[in-house]
Amino acid sequence: MYTWIPLNSSTDLPQLEKHISPEYGPAHVAKTLADPDGISSAVKAVLIESNYNDKDYRSTYYQFYAKKGQGYRADCVRLHFFDGAVTFDEKTLRLSCADSRDNRVTDHYFGYLVLRPTGSTTIGRTVLTPDIRRGACRLIIAAYHKVHLLGLTLKVQGFPSMDQHCDIAVCAHAACWSILRHYSERHNVYREFLTYDITRMAHEFNPGGLVPSKGLLMAHAERVFQEAGMFPVVVTRGRSGPGDLSFYRQLIAYVESGFPLFAAIPRIRHAVAVVGYEWRPAVNTGISGIRHAWDEIKSLAVVDDNYLPYLSIDRPVGSGLLYGAEDIEGFIVALPEKIFYSADAVYKVAPTLFKLGLVVGLPPEDESIIRYFITTGSALRRFVRDRETEFDPNLLTEIMTLPFAQFVWIVEFATEALWALGKIEGRAVIDATASLTEDMPLWLLHSRTKALVFDRQQVGTDTGMKGFELCDMGHTGFSRMEQNLRPTQTK
Repeated sequence: MYTWIPLNSSTDLPQLEKHISPEYGPAHVAKTLADPDGISSAVKAVLIESNYNDKDYRSTYYQFYAKKGQGYRADCVRLHFFDGAVTFDEKTLRLSCADSRDNRVTDHYFGYLVLRPTGSTTIGRTVLTPDIRRGACRLIIAAYHKVHLLGLTLKVQGFPSMDQHCDIAVCAHAACWSILRHYSERHNVYREFLTYDITRMAHEFNPGGLVPSKGLLMAHAERVFQEAGMFPVVVTRGRSGPGDLSFYRQLIAYVESGFPLFAAIPRIRHAVAVVGYEWRPAVNTGISGIRHAWDEIKSLAVVDDNYLPYLSIDRPVGSGLLYGAEDIEGFIVALPEKIFYSADAVYKVAPTLFKLGLVVGLPPEDESIIRYFITTGSALRRFVRDRETEFDPNLLTEIMTLPFAQFVWIVEFATEALWALGKIEGRAVIDATASLTEDMPLWLLHSRTKALVFDRQQVGTDTGMKGFELCDMGHTGFSRMEQNLRPTQTK
């Protein structure tokens, strides 16, 4: 059964209660969507899909809810969100797009939200574009999700989320599920895990009905990622609390690399997934001394099971909501197998590159902002090819022919003035498969005037490093590389 609800404004959302049974919590859902921090006015219609079989809810239904004395329905309701260009014919059950020549309904689709028949905390598997989330951060980790609806295959680019069940799954389960579902959609090498799978994977034995509601420790979450075939790295904050800048510099480095983080907030006994960030407005501070990317962060985007996805949290402790970015005291990053060189190692080695920078022509250390993140060798080459007018032909040739590992760390160096323009002065490429004991894990270090190339296939030989001058390409600086996350386009 399908029901079409046009929306002139958020005040029309309470209509959901007329068409959805109380066990799906339509009143709470309508209130959440209509909240000032909910969905934007770009959403002009909701299609209610009843009797929907949701695989995540079914995994908990057969293993938990069907065994309870209270009766629970086995089917769910799915809500689909569209803009004003889409219409729905109730007789033919056809979705069409009047202002699109090729009738591409998917271009006007904002995503979906599943409602579970559990009475409370009913928002289940959800994928919404950050474009319709009020207050969403500028840059979000996202993947394309396919949606099959009325004979159409629609796509939405976003990050998965759900409310915790409170009984069979709590906030930490929801955060683990969101991260693993993102990986399974983004990379076909990872399998899909359902909600009950997460509950089971957190323990060496079947936890039964009561144990999951008591919460998870970081060690349990680490076990979930290990069981999923990933390679989790646990990073915890030092005794200096929010003053432990190395902790937050590692955190933002992994987020900028496109890796969502399982983040623990012990002060309020909570866990979230960190999925994006936003730079603070660029200003001339006149402050001397080396600065890192974390110093330029305004806010983080999190998937919190108490809110719609892409909740923006500011830096200070306890700011705005119940918590701020600096309340995070530990995180887990689930890495691919071929990354051996950690963000902590890059944090320590990056400032030492200024010694070579004297030769290459990097800006002085006390006038620089440094930023580092992981990408692939192929993504780096694609970025350079798209901006080849910025690069000396000899440097471009070296980047195209160096035998990079699959994953590399990029370190970017900028002055405050260049940072404000989205530009950098120079860049280093570090081997992400390097050993922590290596003194020089570099592939490349360059500025606008000179480059040093390190052939890691010939380490220890006279031909292992070479330098050459670069011609002036007539630009003020290289473009900053920001390709791992999706820019939010507010609607």
